[in-house]
Amino acid sequence: MEILITKSDWGMDAIPGTPARMEAVKAAGFDGFEAFFLTCDAAEFKDKASELELKHVAGLLAPNTEMFRKGLAQVLERDPILVNCHGGRDYHTHEESLEYFAEVLKVAKEETDIPVVWETHRRCNLYSPWATERLLTDLPDLMINADFSHFCVVSEGDMTSSTGEPPDSMILDTPTDPTVRPPYSGLIQMLPDPRKEAMMEIAITRADHIHARVGDAHRPQCADPRIGEGLKWTKHFEGWWDRIIDHARARGRKWFTICPEYGSVPYAPADPVTNEALSDPFELAVWAKDRLRAAHG
Repeated sequence: MEILITKSDWGMDAIPGTPARMEAVKAAGFDGFEAFFLTCDAAEFKDKASELELKHVAGLLAPNTEMFRKGLAQVLERDPILVNCHGGRDYHTHEESLEYFAEVLKVAKEETDIPVVWETHRRCNLYSPWATERLLTDLPDLMINADFSHFCVVSEGDMTSSTGEPPDSMILDTPTDPTVRPPYSGLIQMLPDPRKEAMMEIAITRADHIHARVGDAHRPQCADPRIGEGLKWTKHFEGWWDRIIDHARARGRKWFTICPEYGSVPYAPADPVTNEALSDPFELAVWAKDRLRAAHG
């Protein structure tokens, strides 16, 4: 299975315009370019992608079914190999989410043979591991873009199962003895949840794309994934990514796309005085690309 590593246009604020960003992505050694918004039309974009021999993963924002239908038609004009969608809204009920996905999955099947995946992202239907597990269970055709940093933030943890008292019966106050029910995060105790690894398992088996950005329990993007605590989280995330790739290979996928997506300030942690990112997003993406290549070829 061929691993294609793409670069998102997000985090490339210093480079003006889509064509120039594509040239920078090619020069840095990426296989493809991932974009939600373009500064050129579809024809110019396709010509540039062909010139640079860059694959394209198209981003799509679709909080409702009509926006999905219109947006899909527009991004298909760019000849993507995969479409990644921010779908629905986090305030939708499970029933509303089921209705939404029933319609958009039908539209996607009718309109294209290109894989369409749905990003596990805050504000979307798949904003949490609990919501995602329910929807994946009820919708066997739903495939995801695994952006697991959002699961860690929403759950305030590393998505490792833990046992203990039922979460709703725990007392959320400052313990006199911090060894009684470790671990703690500030004044809020980390709630035990024995089902977290099962939630991760279904998400891992249904992933057809990865946003390989490393976050932690409180940030969707850690200060620096290359060193210290950030590197510890990187190794934790890599365990999930390795399993996703293994599952995709077992399913017979011929190629698989991974985007080390690192955003700019204010998403990126910044110096409180200068407001400059503590780590350059483009440099982080290149570092992640090289690390992924070393691991997966």
